[in-house]
Amino acid sequence: MIGARTIRRVERYLAVFVAFAMQLVAVAVIGDVLATTPREADVPPLANVPLLADVPLLSQESLLSGGVTARVAPFARGERLITIAHTVELARETTPVPSAEALVGPTVDVALAPAAEVAPEGEPAPQRPPEPPPAPTARPAPPLPAITARPAPPPPAITTSLATQQAEQRMLALMNASRLQGGLVPLALDAGVSDAARRHSAVEAQHRYVYHDGPDGTAKSRYVPACGTGWYGENTGKVWSGGVDVLHREFMAEPWEPINHRTNIMDPNFRRAGIGAVQGPDAIYVTVAFCR
Repeated sequence: MIGARTIRRVERYLAVFVAFAMQLVAVAVIGDVLATTPREADVPPLANVPLLADVPLLSQESLLSGGVTARVAPFARGERLITIAHTVELARETTPVPSAEALVGPTVDVALAPAAEVAPEGEPAPQRPPEPPPAPTARPAPPLPAITARPAPPPPAITTSLATQQAEQRMLALMNASRLQGGLVPLALDAGVSDAARRHSAVEAQHRYVYHDGPDGTAKSRYVPACGTGWYGENTGKVWSGGVDVLHREFMAEPWEPINHRTNIMDPNFRRAGIGAVQGPDAIYVTVAFCR
């Protein structure tokens, strides 16, 4: 009889043999896998891959023959390599016996069409910037119309009459009488200053308004050139029915202030005066200019 020690020894040898055999099988399988795995150098560049339309189709005889394998060249898409190995094996019992050439099983190398540039997964595909629209053609600017300076409006007509002449003389006599009562020298009538005063009275009559500064300028612009000095004064008003006496009384009834109608009449520094009376549509406009 075989002893227990012998049986254990045989079992140990069998275990070692089985382990050694499994290692051999594993090495054989790994070697087969490494032999069939395509290398990176075998991957064709995308530019050399033909179009998908040029891929030849497998014939029916090749598909029906047993063990026919179609190998597809590795195809780059993004950063991944896709290797397709398709094996078609049909049962021989349901098909007629193929010819000798079919049994050989021709191996077909099929290449896919080059893929368009595709961004890696997770990244948006680059887009071409839109082409800028064509620049509009600049149209020549139309010529500007010629600017013609508006002619200055003609000065208003100075309407004088016997009534206006009498109003001027009466105003001068009333002012000199007041000055004599105050112990002052009477005012001398200046013809040039009177013309400037009449022009201002004519503008007032046109607008029916009494003022010192108006459309004809300021008092300074009127009387500095006319008086020939930088000192001037102006009294202006309008009267009805020759009421110059009423206008003079109103002037003299004003309080004694540094500058008003009364102080202009009673200013001892003024020695000349110009008086302009113009007939307006509603009254007689009277302007008195004082000069040193």
